[in-house]
Amino acid sequence: MKKLAVPVVVLVVLTVFAVARAAPAKKAIDPDADRILHQMTDYLASLSSFRVQSAAVDEVVLKSGQKLQLASESMVSVQRPNRLRSEQLGAANGLAFWYDGKNMTLACKADNSYATAAAPATIDATIDKVRKQYDIDAPGADLLYSHPYDILTEQVTGGKLIGRETIDGKPVNHLAFEGEEVDWQIWIQEGAQPLPVRFVVTTKGMKSQPQFTVQLTKWEPGAALTPATFQFASAGGARQVQAFPVNCRPGASGERRMP
Repeated sequence: MKKLAVPVVVLVVLTVFAVARAAPAKKAIDPDADRILHQMTDYLASLSSFRVQSAAVDEVVLKSGQKLQLASESMVSVQRPNRLRSEQLGAANGLAFWYDGKNMTLACKADNSYATAAAPATIDATIDKVRKQYDIDAPGADLLYSHPYDILTEQVTGGKLIGRETIDGKPVNHLAFEGEEVDWQIWIQEGAQPLPVRFVVTTKGMKSQPQFTVQLTKWEPGAALTPATFQFASAGGARQVQAFPVNCRPGASGERRMP
């Protein structure tokens, strides 16, 4: 995982948390938790395409110590190995992101502007590029990698199975992991489609330890997605700008959340 930013805009390229790459930690993951996490990540990696809706709540801590919770909803479409679309639903200041294997475009609803830049050849490389080069992050992006288990456990020092619980009337397994910079929890649906349905990340190195929560619903494994889904088409009167990313609503740290 990579280091969690403090966003003001949340959209999802899917999405989860980010933690700085560091030397591999000594992992002490309970065998049951490790097995269930492997089942989920192997299943996600096996999907050639999918679509999912997310409802995210991001905590921002003000200088006064007051916590604010910022909510957003997004729809994410993925076609491996090199197609991705994420669009915030409803919000007037929302963002939308398109990646078609050659170019990536970030559009801002607030001022009807967009910017396009050349993109790498894979989803993995594209996520890395927007994180490192443009200071943009996406909640849930770690789940989009071709080998999500490696990314999720990159800085994990321990993990355990909390137990069997229920979300939206369906049985799920609740896992909790400790890390060098963040702790995180994940709820994974039981059955033949072990999909993640809830994610909570706690940033330990920040004052008041803010949390990021995302609920993942309306999963469509194997969704029939056309090439047009991932090709940006500007709306009437849209203004193209040269700088990438579009400066829609920067966060307190200057970093931005990608859709």
